[in-house]
Amino acid sequence: MKKWTPRLIYGAKPWVMIVCGTALGVGGFALSVFHGDWSGLRGLSCAAGAALAIGGGAILQMRLTYRAQSKWRRERTH
Repeated sequence: MKKWTPRLIYGAKPWVMIVCGTALGVGGFALSVFHGDWSGLRGLSCAAGAALAIGGGAILQMRLTYRAQSKWRRERTH
């Protein structure tokens, strides 16, 4: 059985992923520009940041799509 997660934390998870991913990606890119070269770690941080941001956006979109199509919501609007 799944552990219950409070609504505030459940709703904030994708946004935290998007913000952290954006910060990691932009930070890695800024460090690379500042130092003038791409190291493996900086490239990895940009890739990980992009993956986090894209994953958070995908989770958010899936949740919004599911809620829009849910039977409970359709019945509640009528």
